[in-house]
Amino acid sequence: MTDSDSTILSSNLFFLSSALSRKLSAEADKQFSEFGLSNSHALLLLLIDEHPNIQPSQLAEKLILKPSTITRLVNKLERRKLVEKTSEGRSSHIVCTSKGSELIDKLNQRWGALMKVKKQELGERYVSVLSEMMQQALQSIDA
Repeated sequence: MTDSDSTILSSNLFFLSSALSRKLSAEADKQFSEFGLSNSHALLLLLIDEHPNIQPSQLAEKLILKPSTITRLVNKLERRKLVEKTSEGRSSHIVCTSKGSELIDKLNQRWGALMKVKKQELGERYVSVLSEMMQQALQSIDA
């Protein structure tokens, strides 16, 4: 940001949060590209593994995404044979396939490595406080 932008951008919560999100997402996407996944797909796969038979609506709630976005993300994982979706009446459930389960340890390691780098760059306390503040803000906005 330049000096002339400082008053317009430096205190604009909407701009700053989006800019930070874009930078962090780009870094994470680069790390998960080795697996042919975006960071959103990697996170979704980890959640599905952690919560077998989870419903798409539960994923949407946990990730604060629209159901249509969850459908698009899950469809890609399904095409890659990483997850399987089953339907019972009007509800559907998602589970990891054996191929998806094989990736879990690698994805967890990659997330751990990403967090380690951020803690080195920003400081462990800073990452902890920032994460806590963002989580509290999300909870307050939801209330």
